[in-house]
Amino acid sequence: MLSEHLDYLKDSTRLERFRSAIAKVVDSADTVVDLGCGSGILGLLCCEAGASHVLAIDSTDIIEVARETFQRAGLDGKSTFIRSPSQRVELSDPVDLVICDHVGYFGFDYGIIHTLQDARTRLLKRGGHLIPAGLRLYLGAVESETAQAKAHGWQEAGIPPEFHWVRNLTVNEKHGLKLPATCVLGQPAMLDDLDLHLDQPEFFSWSAELPIERDGVVHGLAGWFDCKLVEGVWMTNSPLVDDAIDRPQAFLPIDEAVPVCAGDVIKATVMARPADHLIAWVVEFPASGKRFSHSTWQGLVLTPEDLVRAQPDRVPQLSREGQARMTVLHYCDGERSVHEIEQLVLREHPDLFPSAQEISRFVMQVLGKDSE
Repeated sequence: MLSEHLDYLKDSTRLERFRSAIAKVVDSADTVVDLGCGSGILGLLCCEAGASHVLAIDSTDIIEVARETFQRAGLDGKSTFIRSPSQRVELSDPVDLVICDHVGYFGFDYGIIHTLQDARTRLLKRGGHLIPAGLRLYLGAVESETAQAKAHGWQEAGIPPEFHWVRNLTVNEKHGLKLPATCVLGQPAMLDDLDLHLDQPEFFSWSAELPIERDGVVHGLAGWFDCKLVEGVWMTNSPLVDDAIDRPQAFLPIDEAVPVCAGDVIKATVMARPADHLIAWVVEFPASGKRFSHSTWQGLVLTPEDLVRAQPDRVPQLSREGQARMTVLHYCDGERSVHEIEQLVLREHPDLFPSAQEISRFVMQVLGKDSE
């Protein structure tokens, strides 16, 4: 986690774009929500631009890095930190700016569309600003042996044959890869131009024809984005430009490599439910008649029990762990200490788990997550 966020900080092009965008919209009296704040860098940039207060929201441990960073910068009085998914946060007053960098590799694949939609509806003043304000999504046909190896590596020589079946999962995954411009076999297609100030559907379906401009081999598709931060300020992870941010593209593999010739046209359809992090893609080769259909759903490791649990008409019952969690929380009455609760559970429920050590560990875990 720390190394990932360090990479974000080291991306000078990304920071310059956000700094420029923030300077265009932030005034001295503005309040800001930094969604998925990470290390807090975007909130710091807003403070540099004169924002009066930053509310930093993140559900992961990295928010503690942001909190201490603001303290060390002397910004305690200008910041509030909320450890929670943003969809569960309620504010007493709406803010002037909502900022977020959850554009992932393909623009939509890290949940930014519906995260910003929720924030725009509930947390932002009427007429307030969103950063980013829009997304353009692109798709290209890709030749890359590196990408091919990433998707098909479970069948490589030297891998015990008992594991070769795992390749059926990895060819249905989205892979983050930094692809050189030479990998793109022809003019990419723009799939969509999304205005993030407007409500968007739960389900997207895009179709495109991808012309092949040189002889080669198609190993899959690559998706990337142009991100409109504010009017006149954009950032991109396109493999085709020199001033891209340091961000991989989304590689969507196909089941086998397909030779193509200059002048061929590939037909591609990409479907997505961004809020559920699901992507499906169909790739057709009219010249050869080949067709491939993939989805990240097929790339999940699911058991029959998982499929049963997903049924909406199922009547759920508490699992053993759920019952144990309720047992621990029953003693959390606002008066007992953690130690007292631990001792009560050990004494009154000695069979909760196989050992006293595991019972104690579980109590600490539950109270650490589900209590204040």
